[in-house]
Amino acid sequence: MGVLVTGLIVFIGIHSLRMLGLRGAFARMLGETGFFIVYSIVSAVGLALIVYGHILAHPSATVWNPPVWTRSFALVAVPISLVLVVAAYLPTHIRSLIRHPMTLGIFLWAVAHFLANGERASLILFGALGAWSLLTLVTAYARGGQFEDSGNWGADFVAIVLGLGAAAALAWFHMQLFGVAVVGFASETAPPGI
Repeated sequence: MGVLVTGLIVFIGIHSLRMLGLRGAFARMLGETGFFIVYSIVSAVGLALIVYGHILAHPSATVWNPPVWTRSFALVAVPISLVLVVAAYLPTHIRSLIRHPMTLGIFLWAVAHFLANGERASLILFGALGAWSLLTLVTAYARGGQFEDSGNWGADFVAIVLGLGAAAALAWFHMQLFGVAVVGFASETAPPGI
C-alpha cells in the first residue's frame, strides 16, 4: 500500500501547485519550458507509482460490499466524465459553461469508482483523487475567469462522440485492462475493484 500512497502524494502534489500558489514561483525558477518538463516527468512518475502500487495492493481487504445501484451509477457517470475530459481540450460550449470540465470529469469518475468499489486499495485511490479534484474545483471556481470563446456546436458533437466512444471501449476492455468486468460486458465473477 506504501507504493500506492507515495504515488498519490507525488501525483496530487505536483497537480496542486497552482492551487497552493506555487506554480508561478516554480515556473520563474525553472522557466516555462523547464517547468513543463519537470511537471511532466513528476506526473508520469506519480502515475506509474499509482498504477504499480494499486497492482501490488491487490487483493486488499474488503471494507464494504457496494450495493448494486453503485455500478449502475458508474455506468452513467463514467461516460459523462469522459465527455467532460474531452470537452476540456476543444472549444466547446461545455467548456465555456462549466469552465473546468477536466477537473469536474475527474471528480465524477473518481466518485463513481469510489462508490462502486469496496476494497481498501481502491477506496484509497479513488477517495484521494475524488477529494483532490473536489478541492481543486472549489479553488478554481473561487478564482473565477471565463473563456473568451463561447464554443461551437461542432466541437461539442466531437467531444460527445469521442467521450462516449472512449467510455464504450473502456467498458468493453475493462476486464483485460483492469481485471474487473463492467456489468453487462463480461462475467459477474470478476474480482473486486474497478
